Amino acid sequence: MRYRVSSRGLLERDGKILFAEYSSSKGSIFTLPGGGQEMGQDLKETLKREFREETSLDVIPGEVILVREFILDTSEFVLWQNGIHQVEIIFRCTQTEPEANARAGNFADRGMKGIRWLSIDDLNNHIVYPTRDLKSILKKKTITYILEKNGIVISRG
Repeated sequence: MRYRVSSRGLLERDGKILFAEYSSSKGSIFTLPGGGQEMGQDLKETLKREFREETSLDVIPGEVILVREFILDTSEFVLWQNGIHQVEIIFRCTQTEPEANARAGNFADRGMKGIRWLSIDDLNNHIVYPTRDLKSILKKKTITYILEKNGIVISRG
């Protein structure tokens, strides 16, 4: 089993959230842009690097809004086929250049189809990670914590 810490960003604009789109056996899945922390790199620097690699946008990480921890014994993704224990820290973000348009970056993850803005009100119609419940999380003034094991939410608070 692999252990990993990941930093992700939630960028909201005009009632929509920016996601990276991937293919899976279930169809398209959408994840917040971000990725694995490198040794010696703080979480905000990780987020800035990963966000730029995936979306070509420069962002300023703000407050932490969500911590998601998940454990999978196996996965259809090759890197995780022997299991993964990942902790994701999700920051609210703003763009450094508000008028810049997002596009798939030059260093996008393997398997990434592209990027897509999804309406906050339409998230229940998609497979969204870390959670479809981002609308209520954005309204809260506290950090949400989600623990999942093999796709089942064990704890939420």
